[in-house]
Amino acid sequence: MPRPLLTTIGCCTQTTARICITTKDGLAHARLAFRSGEGAFQERTLRLTRPTGSTFLQGSFELDGLAPSSTVEYAVAVSATPEALPALEQLRESQELGRFRLLPPPGQPLRIGLVSCNGIHMVSEHARRHAMWKRLGQVIEAGEVDLLLHVGDQIYADHIREAWQRADLDDALTPENEEAMQRLRESFRILYCDTWQRPEVAAVLGSVPSMMMWDDHDIFDGWGSHDEVTPADRAFFEAARTAFEEFQVRLNPPSFQGSYGFGWVSNGLGVLALDARSHRSWRDQTVIGRRQWAEVDAWLEAQVGVGLKRLYVVAGVPPLHAKVAAASRLLETLGATSLLGDLRDSWMAPNNTEELRKLLNRLFEFRKRSVGTEVTFLSGDVHVGTTARLRSRVPFHKRTDSDQPEITQVVSSGIGAEPPGGIVRKVVELGIGSEPVDMYQDLFTGKLLELPGNPEGRVLFRRNFAVLDLGLGGKGGWDPDQNLRVRYYAEGLERPLEQTLLAL
Repeated sequence: MPRPLLTTIGCCTQTTARICITTKDGLAHARLAFRSGEGAFQERTLRLTRPTGSTFLQGSFELDGLAPSSTVEYAVAVSATPEALPALEQLRESQELGRFRLLPPPGQPLRIGLVSCNGIHMVSEHARRHAMWKRLGQVIEAGEVDLLLHVGDQIYADHIREAWQRADLDDALTPENEEAMQRLRESFRILYCDTWQRPEVAAVLGSVPSMMMWDDHDIFDGWGSHDEVTPADRAFFEAARTAFEEFQVRLNPPSFQGSYGFGWVSNGLGVLALDARSHRSWRDQTVIGRRQWAEVDAWLEAQVGVGLKRLYVVAGVPPLHAKVAAASRLLETLGATSLLGDLRDSWMAPNNTEELRKLLNRLFEFRKRSVGTEVTFLSGDVHVGTTARLRSRVPFHKRTDSDQPEITQVVSSGIGAEPPGGIVRKVVELGIGSEPVDMYQDLFTGKLLELPGNPEGRVLFRRNFAVLDLGLGGKGGWDPDQNLRVRYYAEGLERPLEQTLLAL
């Protein structure tokens, strides 16, 4: 019996779940067989919808009243007519059941999987391309991840734009050319399905709740960091945005009104996901945008005093990475000026520093006012793994006279993309030192930390994903000191690298 092309588990709670499916070929009807815990199997039917001009159909099963914090078993079948759908008994017995766990009960902190940068469209070693996805699936199956955060570059769409440019089709491309836009949107949809149908990826997406935020490669390399935005560039962005909504946004909690950013709270843990692409403009010196800043402020204000123990802030590009000015000079010296554009994505690039100041100031102020809440950035983008501490020297940010205000940062990148090599690796190595880096006029500084057991020191130059644990190592309950345990699973390393970021 036909199955969906894609089945992805979206936002869940202790008693609710979202199962999102995508089909093709007119398979507009779906039946879900499911049970939670030891309960009896139930069924739901769904009529899928087809976006205008698309050959794909989509829909989401919204389940509630499930057994608290239980394992959900499920199977989905699709057909062209409701009469052709299998009966409940036939469905649950005819195919291997999928499984995922609802969120843990109150008082038990969520264990977060952190992934980004799902490969590139030119792969030199196909046997290794999905190896870390397979390993992530094993970690999920072992019950060590409650929620997966995808923090950018879930697809690599650069080749779509390159193909249009090679065929000279982008010269007349504008968002108003609906015939061309339909073709362009369909190219993005096909790419999502091709990327996420891979068995190793599909196994993960169908076995753990996921939330996602896009970055540049979900559109094209460096979106928003170029001097000029042409009508064709805008068309690619609009097509990418449509596909982003259809495949990623539908998994998430409700977005802010002026962006795709969102705030979400569960079990004493908050997630603030920043949309750093929709409003990014190098010329206008904008990363987040005025309307999103207002919504971020309102959401943070609402969290003061509610007892959050940890706030994760998703920012696709890490606030702290290479020393941008030094890296730029080195690239110019080496004659690698084509790579200079990549540095514009950095928060510390000249046109972005004011946005960085706004971000750090807001979060350090929140940390002061929300006593007992530790703050951690979660990022991807840079194709390496790092941890860091960011410090404020602004007296107003101190909780007490002796306080040294700090925010931690965890970067995991990429699960599919290869680590930097050649000149780029040399730039990264020389641009990251052991001394604190001035992030903004000596008011904010940051320092990368040594990764225990990492043969490469502070930077993990390997494909990787991370698991973040705020608990007592699987014993239940929060770490009483509110420390954060980070485990990096990295290609070529038999055991994960483990580091504890102390709550200071």
